[in-house]
Amino acid sequence: MDNQQQFFSITHAFELSVKALAPGAPIPSDDEFVANMPPSFRLASQISQLDRHTIKPLRSLGEQASELSDFLALQSKKIDLMMSYILTLDEGSKARNQGTSFGGSNITFINQSSIENNTLLELKLFIEECNSAIYAIGKVIDSQPIDDGMSVNVEFVKIDEEDQEQLVRNSLHIQTIQLKQRSDARKPDNDE
Repeated sequence: MDNQQQFFSITHAFELSVKALAPGAPIPSDDEFVANMPPSFRLASQISQLDRHTIKPLRSLGEQASELSDFLALQSKKIDLMMSYILTLDEGSKARNQGTSFGGSNITFINQSSIENNTLLELKLFIEECNSAIYAIGKVIDSQPIDDGMSVNVEFVKIDEEDQEQLVRNSLHIQTIQLKQRSDARKPDNDE
């Protein structure tokens, strides 16, 4: 659950809830991290993990299993949408920050004020396009002034391995969408 690897980040808007841990608080142990994880986030992580391990083997069974695999993927999408809705309700009354970039090892978000370097933060990330909700503990690396507040860069210090993999997959998925949009935007220029 400790994050030692560095992953690329993509620029993409998302929402998150941020809560500073007590000054001087140590990084939680793996057991403390799991115990403090909200049940709805734990459930979302488990569902995502089950989806990956259930549907992937079906795809290798051949054409007959393709329709079944597609059906199960659709059912999985429905469950993801419901979980996303439930998580939104759980966190709906709490203030949200706007994230500007994310990857498997860090995020950047906008805050009204600077946050001191090395401050530990409880993070709840909501990446709507991927129906993902991720719980992590991060450490502030730096804060830079921008027009509408401060851009805060945070490195994950505690994140579930499956959730980290989910963030990497989400970043690749969104990057693919962004590249396709750029390609489509250039096509009319080529027709002239």
